[in-house]
Amino acid sequence: MEIRQQVQRLLQRLHPVPQYPSQGVVLFVDLEQRSTQRGYLPLDVVRHFLGGRGGNMFLLYNLLQEEKEALDPEVPLIFGAGVLTGSVPAATRGNVTSRSPESRAILDANAGDFFPTYLKRHGYDHLVLYGRNPQWTLLKIDQETISFLDATPYLGMDNIELTKTIERDFSCHERKDMAMARISSAGENQVLCSGIMAGEKAIWARGGGGAKMGALHLKAILIQGKLPDIQLSDAFKQSNRQLGKKILSASVVQNALKKVGTPFLYKPSRVLGAMGTKNNQETTWHASLDADNFDPYRPGMSGCYKCPVCCRANNDMLPGGKGGWGASALTGLSGNASYDQAQSALEHQKQRSYNGINNDGQFDQYDKGEGPEYIIVGKFGPNIGLKAPEQVLRLNNIINDLALDASSTGSAIAWAMELYQRGIIDQQTTGGLDLSWGNYPVIERLLFLTAKREGFGATIAASTRAVEQGMYPAQALDYCMAAKGLFQSDPHDARILKAFALGLAVATRGMDHLRNRATLEINARINDDAAFKTALYGGVVSPEPTSYAGKEYAVRRCENTFAAGDAVGMCRFNTTLFNSPSTPDLGDFASQLSGLTGLPFEAAQLDEIGRNITGLERMLNYRLGLRAEDDTLPRRWFEEPIAVGPFAGEKIDREEFANLKQRFYQLTGLNQEGLPALDWHAELSAVVTGYAINVKIPWALAGAPEQGLVIDQPVASLAQLRQLLRRRLPAATTLLDDPNLNIVLNGKMIMAGEEQTEIPNGSEITLIAFVSGG
Repeated sequence: MEIRQQVQRLLQRLHPVPQYPSQGVVLFVDLEQRSTQRGYLPLDVVRHFLGGRGGNMFLLYNLLQEEKEALDPEVPLIFGAGVLTGSVPAATRGNVTSRSPESRAILDANAGDFFPTYLKRHGYDHLVLYGRNPQWTLLKIDQETISFLDATPYLGMDNIELTKTIERDFSCHERKDMAMARISSAGENQVLCSGIMAGEKAIWARGGGGAKMGALHLKAILIQGKLPDIQLSDAFKQSNRQLGKKILSASVVQNALKKVGTPFLYKPSRVLGAMGTKNNQETTWHASLDADNFDPYRPGMSGCYKCPVCCRANNDMLPGGKGGWGASALTGLSGNASYDQAQSALEHQKQRSYNGINNDGQFDQYDKGEGPEYIIVGKFGPNIGLKAPEQVLRLNNIINDLALDASSTGSAIAWAMELYQRGIIDQQTTGGLDLSWGNYPVIERLLFLTAKREGFGATIAASTRAVEQGMYPAQALDYCMAAKGLFQSDPHDARILKAFALGLAVATRGMDHLRNRATLEINARINDDAAFKTALYGGVVSPEPTSYAGKEYAVRRCENTFAAGDAVGMCRFNTTLFNSPSTPDLGDFASQLSGLTGLPFEAAQLDEIGRNITGLERMLNYRLGLRAEDDTLPRRWFEEPIAVGPFAGEKIDREEFANLKQRFYQLTGLNQEGLPALDWHAELSAVVTGYAINVKIPWALAGAPEQGLVIDQPVASLAQLRQLLRRRLPAATTLLDDPNLNIVLNGKMIMAGEEQTEIPNGSEITLIAFVSGG
């Protein structure tokens, strides 16, 4: 069934009018035919998945054709705003969802700035984009008016130039009367580690969204016009004020995020010996990249729409540029990882010294910008062998302009550097580039080559797919720091922190900490309070970072909470459990949801909604061919112990980790293949597709350890069911082709006419192998 038929089928299940106050429309945009259709999510879907990430997954599940490649224009790209986006302090976020062209899993990225709020306040909860017009498109939205404009004049432009040109051509200014989601030349060239920019720095980064948007010939989505007002009750506004105070009262917000941003995490990681260095061959690095070394170039902080925190550091290395914002902010603070108290007193007193990247007094547009985050400090510092903050700042600004995912791009470069170090590739492979660790001029040049897919940049642009595309030999995979085909998102080396390791392995979009990282596992005060920690995670969790005991509870609670947070639109930094136990929690979200929508919500219900979202994501990944064996970690972490720090000698024990993963599955309600168990799967299917049939199989097979599975997409006949089972269960092909296999449909043996035999919704099918003769 092609995409337009699937859209029509789905629209029949949606509603023509809002189902609750503040609900926005789902806008289906056919880019090829330049037409739109509208509908509203049913209440049952909202109660199970909310909006944002959850609503996106509902839409993707109904529209995905898993036999299509990720960049096929029949595979949709979906933007979604959270239910609370733009209505609650720090609820500024939205998700972009599709099939990932980079990994082997779903694509799902989260970003803030102003675009998600503009989308929501202009009346749209979700945009579903599909089809490809030969002419590149700029999609313009002004409340109910949708325009398909020629984007040809903007091709080849990167983020800085494109933004200035759009502001000039449309007489608008971003963050004042316009918000825009856009790709750079990297997205146009379908670079697999390219993202979609939501501002000067904000980016939907993970999974290759820029390449997917480029494959649709969509250069930008422009939402123009004054931000529409929203009517909020006095009680809701008062609750918002209390939430704002709760956020700002958290120690990590007061002392770190508001003053220096996420780079405060670099020092504790370095001290622990948990910093990914030189592609995770080492685990610590120089103090020169501690957060206070960026002080001289930090003139202030920026933030997303009306966020009370403003955690995004600005940078200015130009002559006369101001700095010093947040100077000495972290001095005296031991932070979460207080294993080396002396480090809290360390202050570098660094002075401005930048005189152009070549020390020649020459400056350009990349010497000023927004950032860096901790990810860029780690991925473009120790991970590739750089130690000068000025070099990291400049690379940060280039990455923002080129719309590259810092996690994947930095990891792809580090992977190449280790291969170069080991002699697996050489300058004949790299086009003459010297990929020695810390070779700054080559790294800067390589970023531009990557965006253009030129020279060795084409190999970096292939990201984790470089081996399968014939760019590296097979042995290179031994040094690829990825899971499910996605490079690790953050710079932490998780061989010490077993909860971190589990989270990275089971994360539904690939090796990504933002799905479920139990950051408070390295909070000494929480580890010293067993009763508090047990209540926090809903189970007994060992206080020892290196222990495997109970870590499934920490990851499960974080995964539920963060998925629900994405569905309401809350920033991860201001969600409980990510950096603090005292930031807004599921109870706060439930209260504001009830006040805004008029629908009753409770904290326990939101916890279950979070589990439903990740369960549906696992069902999507199962359709894409992922199984339990894909919930794993890079070889290095199992086989090579770390060599430094207070936890020297640590690595991941395969048997302990396998047991931990199975405990996580059991706690979550997953079967041994990591798929929702049959009863839960059937329950989710009834909501998501409105269709579920149970198939019982005579033996346990790979992909069906419960001797059965749920089919949740309508099938016209038993013959069609056989075809579908072959795709879903390759291990059952021999069984399905056996002429002695009989099918029992709702208690009746089907002896002939499979092509004409229909399968009603809710049916139970049993496969029985008979041996005939006499």
